[in-house]
Parts: sequence; structure tokens; C-alpha cells
Amino acid sequence: MPMTDLVVTTCERLPLLTRTLEYIWERTVSPYRLHVIDDASTTGNAQYLRELLVAGKVDSVHLHTERMGVPSHLRAMLRITMSDPIVFVDDDILCPKLEPDWLAQGLEAMERYPDVWLLALNLPQANIGDRRHWRERREGVTLCVNVGGTFVFARRAALEPALLPADGTGSAIRWLCLNVGAAGGKVGYLTDVYCQHIGAISARNGKDMSRELAKVSPINPDMLEPPDEYKG
Repeated sequence: MPMTDLVVTTCERLPLLTRTLEYIWERTVSPYRLHVIDDASTTGNAQYLRELLVAGKVDSVHLHTERMGVPSHLRAMLRITMSDPIVFVDDDILCPKLEPDWLAQGLEAMERYPDVWLLALNLPQANIGDRRHWRERREGVTLCVNVGGTFVFARRAALEPALLPADGTGSAIRWLCLNVGAAGGKVGYLTDVYCQHIGAISARNGKDMSRELAKVSPINPDMLEPPDEYKG
């Protein structure tokens, strides 16, 4: 199996980042290269990431000296990676424990559906109650209009400069999804492969980022799978 580039983007939230990375290391069997982009954190991220790089636990670290935002992260992904597709994820999302692993299942779906340009793991908090965005069901994949930063498998064609949102654009991933759709690509998520937000307080703005975890509680702590009544 070829090596897949996996990019984690982060800003300030070191406790969340460490847990996200631990889950990736523990639960990803398929071959991958791991890259981390840090958006000018001031709370210890840089030292932690340098130590990981020296220890060989990540393949590259990219430390911004000033806040650049998500559009800049998306542009950087093409420069620092080689695989097609690329996988990217925010610093507060946990991957599941599966066999075959989540990465192999996403890659298989991308191969099966070449018209899908952006494909994420299923994040129940984002999808429950958002059924108006559902457009089409396929085997193992639900097509929609937005995937968030939830272990997104992105074809390199989806990250071409013409499709990327401008700096300062709100909800940059949503704009990317809309641009991909306008260019003829499909957007969706793996229907039965779940990931999970980490319930926490954001160090950046003090806002509760738990995303109403009770809506999908209880979740199997190992498989990160919601109960049957929450499955689409």
C-alpha cells in the first residue's frame, strides 16, 4: 500500500493536539507520513512538536510565526505532501479503532468513487439534525455539502489554488466544499466510519467547543460509534 500524507493543523490547544496524535499513532496501521502545521501557538506547541520531530514520531513540522488561518493551511498542504489523496484533520478529533483501519477504508472508498473529491469520516455531532444537507447515499458513503476538519481525504485537484478560499474567509472548509462542488467534484463522508470531537474548552477563545456531545451519548469509547438511533 502506498504511503499517504496525513496533515494535522493546530493552534494553541496542546492538550487536544496530544490526544489527537496519540489516537493516530495507536489506531493507524496503514502506512502514512505525518505532518503538523502550527498556526503561531504561544502555549508550548512548538517545543512539543520539535521533540516529536527529533524522536521520529512526525515526519515534518511547520511553525507559522504569525496567525495565517485555514486558507493558508490548505495552500501549504500541496507544498508539503506528495500523496493523492492527502488526509487532513483538526487538532481536536479522534480517529476510531477499526480493522481494516480508518485510513484503509477511506482510501478504498476514494478509489471506488473517483468523482468524490473530498471525503471525511462521519462526525455524528455535525451530521445529526443536519439531514437537509444529505443529497445522495451510496454504498458506504453519504454525499453532502460540507465535511469540516474531520479526517478529510482530499484529492490534490480539490486543493488547487483556484478552488481555495481567500484569506479571511469565514468557514473556509465550507467554502472549499462549495468550490469543489461548483467544479464538478462530490463531497461526502463515510457513512459507517465514525470519528469524535474531543469535548473541551478552546484555549483560543474560551468558547465551549464540546459540540453538545450528549446528543450522541453514550458512545463506545473504543470504536467511537454512536447508538443505533443516531445512525442515518
